[in-house]
Amino acid sequence: MNSEENWGFLTDIVHKTVKTLERKNPTHVEAYYTSTDTTEVAIRNSEILTQNEKHDSGVGFRIALSENRVGFACTNKIDNETVLKAGEEAFEIAKVSSSVPNFSLVESSTLPSVKGLFDPRVPETSPEDAVEIAQRTINAAEGFDKRVIAKDGRVLIASGWVGILNSLRVDYQEQASRVVLYLGGNGEKEGEVTSSCYDIVFSRAIDLDPEKVGENLGKKVIRLFKPKRVKTFQGTVVFGSEAVSTQLTEVLVDALKGDNVVTGRSAWKGKIGENVASDSLTVIDNPVLEKGFASRTFDDEGCASRKTVMLRKGALLNHIHNATSANALKTINTGNASRSTGGFDMVKSIIGDGYRALPIVYPSNLTILPGDKTKEQLVSEIKKGVLVDSMAGFPQAGSGMVSAQLSNAFFIENGEIQYSIKDGMISGVVFDWLKNISDVGKDATQSQNAVVPSLRVEGVKVIGV
Repeated sequence: MNSEENWGFLTDIVHKTVKTLERKNPTHVEAYYTSTDTTEVAIRNSEILTQNEKHDSGVGFRIALSENRVGFACTNKIDNETVLKAGEEAFEIAKVSSSVPNFSLVESSTLPSVKGLFDPRVPETSPEDAVEIAQRTINAAEGFDKRVIAKDGRVLIASGWVGILNSLRVDYQEQASRVVLYLGGNGEKEGEVTSSCYDIVFSRAIDLDPEKVGENLGKKVIRLFKPKRVKTFQGTVVFGSEAVSTQLTEVLVDALKGDNVVTGRSAWKGKIGENVASDSLTVIDNPVLEKGFASRTFDDEGCASRKTVMLRKGALLNHIHNATSANALKTINTGNASRSTGGFDMVKSIIGDGYRALPIVYPSNLTILPGDKTKEQLVSEIKKGVLVDSMAGFPQAGSGMVSAQLSNAFFIENGEIQYSIKDGMISGVVFDWLKNISDVGKDATQSQNAVVPSLRVEGVKVIGV
């Protein structure tokens, strides 16, 4: 059975099962189902370590009974009997569950048209093709300079379908493809070993440029030789798009999530209409972005995708919601239900096995509108400061406090980069940094769930010696 036949078989079983479950007269029935084929190649110490092919299909059911008692069950064994058993198990769990306040499902509506979600060449890409891509990336990195060593990497190629069906006449399906090329490495020469860095590309299409990724890594590695310590100071920092897409975006998302507003964990609860950031900052959630890595026509509950302005010139206009958080706050559902399981497993984090998970609130292509200066121009205007391309550390949930090791950072003096920084740290509160943004770069890059540029921030504490 090929992938299309498998999807048709799964879809037929899901529809039959939902009809059977509806005869039990629940308040609501929902089925979320996926079928994905994945090819993964792993790189370790300049060699192709493994290559794997995986097919995964499954369905998860949510059953709601009176008083919003909700049960959930799932299965990845696809036959009529097993799928029905999973649905019935969700029904039985709902009977003994406590109430879920403000639980809600999505009603049927018109979906937008989103271009570039599926490249038909992706499912035709063989494991041998993926190995070739990996090898070309390694060769380009290590061929750039003999001091560069490709330490780890991944080629991840996935395609498949996602479907959502519920008792409110939602019945949607979408075919999608995703490709990720990642290479990490460091430099070694005469006993000196640099810190690690990486280059990564997130794409919907197979049009990769392995040589560019390898060369980019090589350039990053070479800059890290002969680092120096800096003295502690407070000054201007340019956060490159890579750094923005991790720690800074994590804090931003935490404050924007509607479920955090409901539970009181959002730092921006009750601040709609207030200026919470610099007037240089405009943030949009854009799931309808053409070829966007996190784009989609409907979210993981079946809500039609829509562009939502979260912050405009520093003013908070909206939070992001799924059906339940929107119902709790009596506001518009922004279509931000996500079943991505996250974590450190790249396949699960990026491709997901969402039928095993309950939906949470999360952005789709959270976009910081770019400015009109390159990252180099942002740096050239700094008398004394630091360029942070990446840092290691996790912000505190809610407070936004960060204390992070500078893994890939450079000291700036009189508008020029002087040297890479050794053993430095950066400390502060991201919410303060967002208020102190003095300029925004035009170098926006796509990460897993965000499209963000470099940000120049004033008054950041850099910890050295």
